[in-house]
Amino acid sequence: MKSSQGGLTRRSFLKTTGTLAGAAVVAGAVTPSLQAYADEYALGQIETEQEQVFCGVCRGNCSGTCKINLHVVDGKIVKTSRRPFNSFPDMSIDRICLRGLSQVYNIYGPNRIQYPMRRVGERGAGEWERITWDEAVDEIAQRWQEIREKYGDQAIAYTRGSGNLGTVSGVASPMFNVFFNKINSTQIKIARDQANTRGINRVMGTLGDWVLNDPSDYKNAKTLFVWGANITDAQIHDWHFVADAQESGTKLVVIDPVMTQLAAKADVWIPIRPATDAALALSMMYVMVDEDAINKPFMKAHTCAPFLVREDTGKFLRMSDLGVEPQVIEVARGQVSAASSENKGASVGKSATVKKTIDPPAVLDVDGSVVAVDDASDPQISGTYDFEGIKCRTAYDLLKDEIMQYPPEKAAEICDVTAETIVELAHIALDGPCIHRLGWGSNSYTNGVHAAHANATMAALTGQIGYSGAGTGVGDFKPCWGINAVVKGMTAAKYPMISALFLPEIMRTGKYKGEDYPIKSLYVYAGNPVSNQVNTNEYINDIIGNLDFFVVADYAFTDTTKYADIVLPASHWFEQEDVVAISATQCFIHSEKAIEPLYESKPDIEILRLFAEKMGHPDLITYTDDEYMSMVIDTPALKELGITYAAIKENEDMYWYAKKPWIPWENASFRTESGRMEFYVEKPTVQFDMGQEFDVEREHLPRYFHPAEAYEGSPMWDKYKLILLSERPRFRVHSMWADNAYLRELDPEPTIKMNPKDAQERGVKDGDYVEVYNDRGHCVAKCVYNNGIRPGCMVYPKSWQAYQHKAGSWSELLTSEYDPVGVNESYFDNLVEVRVWNEG
Repeated sequence: MKSSQGGLTRRSFLKTTGTLAGAAVVAGAVTPSLQAYADEYALGQIETEQEQVFCGVCRGNCSGTCKINLHVVDGKIVKTSRRPFNSFPDMSIDRICLRGLSQVYNIYGPNRIQYPMRRVGERGAGEWERITWDEAVDEIAQRWQEIREKYGDQAIAYTRGSGNLGTVSGVASPMFNVFFNKINSTQIKIARDQANTRGINRVMGTLGDWVLNDPSDYKNAKTLFVWGANITDAQIHDWHFVADAQESGTKLVVIDPVMTQLAAKADVWIPIRPATDAALALSMMYVMVDEDAINKPFMKAHTCAPFLVREDTGKFLRMSDLGVEPQVIEVARGQVSAASSENKGASVGKSATVKKTIDPPAVLDVDGSVVAVDDASDPQISGTYDFEGIKCRTAYDLLKDEIMQYPPEKAAEICDVTAETIVELAHIALDGPCIHRLGWGSNSYTNGVHAAHANATMAALTGQIGYSGAGTGVGDFKPCWGINAVVKGMTAAKYPMISALFLPEIMRTGKYKGEDYPIKSLYVYAGNPVSNQVNTNEYINDIIGNLDFFVVADYAFTDTTKYADIVLPASHWFEQEDVVAISATQCFIHSEKAIEPLYESKPDIEILRLFAEKMGHPDLITYTDDEYMSMVIDTPALKELGITYAAIKENEDMYWYAKKPWIPWENASFRTESGRMEFYVEKPTVQFDMGQEFDVEREHLPRYFHPAEAYEGSPMWDKYKLILLSERPRFRVHSMWADNAYLRELDPEPTIKMNPKDAQERGVKDGDYVEVYNDRGHCVAKCVYNNGIRPGCMVYPKSWQAYQHKAGSWSELLTSEYDPVGVNESYFDNLVEVRVWNEG
């Protein structure tokens, strides 16, 4: 990243201009210097008698959780500005983007919900009458009780989005489970961005949902691979770490069908065919195996490569098969992390220890004997063994059979990447250390689990994981260890947590796993599923259309509130005190209450208190917000790090790991049953069990197979021949900030990006309004020519609200088909067509 004139780096440029600017001030220059601007900015952050400055946290689900100054004059937030992190004196994570800075509009804009409302017209008509809180809560409690008596407790369901990352009134809060578990309700879990997690975690074990080396470690990698992530826009807060790494000499390789802004900055851009990432990774491994370049010592010591696998069952041959009695020991039950605490009532009442059976896998030793893996002097990664007439082969040999189906010449046809390029990528990946950051691109198809599984397997073959500059993972949020998922008053959940992708079928049939399971009421908080969940028309017709009673709490009107029977005004983040414990900063952050809740809005926890009282449980949520935050934060594990709720309030932010930067899987410490990387999955399981069938044999190893719809020759190909992709734009996070007038000046209306070749073949001119359509729905937006879009694809900036389109909405077009193992919304697995739109 050096200038062609003078070789200045970005850092040296800033230092030089700062020095020159200071000289200019001394010389009496008229033009303000950068230093003068900086000094003026610093003065603007100091409290005065007229202006208070509070610590806030911008907590939309970009994962940035940037600290932000909230400037308050006469009880009103008048300005926002960047606030430094105390945990990082080097200022490496001090940042705020236009979204955070524009929060004032979100708080005071005309789209704010001011008071409780009851629907008076048809659902979706947006016709309301104002009611009091007492009227609203009385009606909700009465309707819920009637529904419970008629259909059973499970008929009341609740769900959320990712619109508030707080620990008391947000998505990390156990308080919703406290109330809804008490009345035996059904929890509906959002089903997005889970395929990567499933693929990674089944190889390495679970450290959390989205795990990778701290981005400050990118500069220690020789090469940073980015698979399907546009960091410059989707995770703006991480972009400077990539730029810093390049400046330090790290090579950037971007694998993406679209020339994103990140791809434009890359040293190597690979415009891969959509949904073929697994085939590319398998072919890269082919080169590694074919050239005998794999890391055999690592594979023997830290992976399942030498484990013998039985041909008859597909299971590991274990020492108990050979007559060795398994050992039973007691182990401590692990702490529940924020990233894995969705069903927070699950551990209520369980003991502190669990029994574990030790029955080690068998391996071939160098002398040909079969022994327990830890007893082998030199476990062999290739070989066969006949066990009572049953053939057993090593896990590596089975993997090798799969890999060798993808020579570069074959993968080139699948991925539309030349064979020579695949060989080059394999060599780069071998020349470590390398970090592979997986984005939401390959995650968004029904084969997404296998794309991540293949990447994790490549890390097993190279041994490039668990040390500085080496890792494979998602790298969005970081897991925050040690917080309590269970607080006083919580009871265990009576009913299973259900994926949102199962909900349409349950609502159509009234059955779950073949048993009667009617759901008749849904409560939505901190989310906008009508806009953000796939297949909008299905959601409106099959889910909302089959509800007797629909209640939504939010601080702003959304596509979802439009269909509610009762709308409740929730407080904005800055109108309540909370702690943010899910973050890309790896910090607990205290968010102060800057102003009183506007209008008649209430924090979500206060709404839960009202529900509990009216539903006959007045003593259920009786502690103060401070006391609940203490219950969540004050745990033995965190106290060992010096982290308490009181300390967080005093310090504002506290790093939650013992050292920086955080490196997951350090020292090859994996959380699988064997403690090794298990690229061969002995017992494949599903993310959510609804009784769905899945191909167990397919799930043992990483494989490439077509997605459900988005490929040439799919069942929809005769009608639709364009793959519809989305991007996470810098002007919104999901649907948050969609109506922010400041940002709409920069980004005024929905668009669809098309390669000029595709557009011209269909008679579409640059700037035309077009209708994008398929069997599920349609959307009308302005066409924008873009040569960076791969031919055969279209790209739209996601999460515009329906009213902002001339007709339809983007989510109408998205399939609700899902991989039965990953149970993940397949946002990119769609075929569409396009035509010029004539408004008449």
